[in-house]
Amino acid sequence: MGKLGSIAAAARQAASDKAFEVRVLHEAGILGLHRPDKSAKVVSAFVRWGASPALGITTAAIHYPDETALIDERGSLTFEALQRRSNALAHAFERMGIGYGDGVGIMCRNHRGFIEATLACAKLGASALYLNTMFAGPQLAEVVRREGPKALVYDEEFAGLLDEVDGGIRRIVAWTDGDTEGPTLDSLIADSGDDST
Repeated sequence: MGKLGSIAAAARQAASDKAFEVRVLHEAGILGLHRPDKSAKVVSAFVRWGASPALGITTAAIHYPDETALIDERGSLTFEALQRRSNALAHAFERMGIGYGDGVGIMCRNHRGFIEATLACAKLGASALYLNTMFAGPQLAEVVRREGPKALVYDEEFAGLLDEVDGGIRRIVAWTDGDTEGPTLDSLIADSGDDST
């Protein structure tokens, strides 16, 4: 097969992959018959992010903005609030130099920070690298060395495990019970503003 044949085969495969994604998203109710303005926004998000967590939260924020998306120890967030907070965090990550294809290590318990960091990564095309909360310090250092993330998002309780991790990697605290030095997800979100784009 010549170069032109390879390009044509790749184009057919890409079209087949998109058709599969559209079918799955339609069956899940994400793409379908809705108000034209809402459908246009969902299609725009699909074109921008494909089938990803970013599409999921955007669709939920469009169709169910005032419904509860999550509840944790700090209270509840609606889909619209989660959409805005993850947008603001994505903008903050971008200003930190995190972009498409970059890794972000996430070592969090089950709370809003875990979800917000995951969504922000998806919106940038960055890779969320989920780090096992049961890692010992040497294990964590080895995985971080091997994967090479640009930043680490972690709960304050895991700070002691980062002693052996390269100090040049950006560190962001996801959950803290008090004041902490350095950036937190909440401070990055607040600095970026409540962003709907």
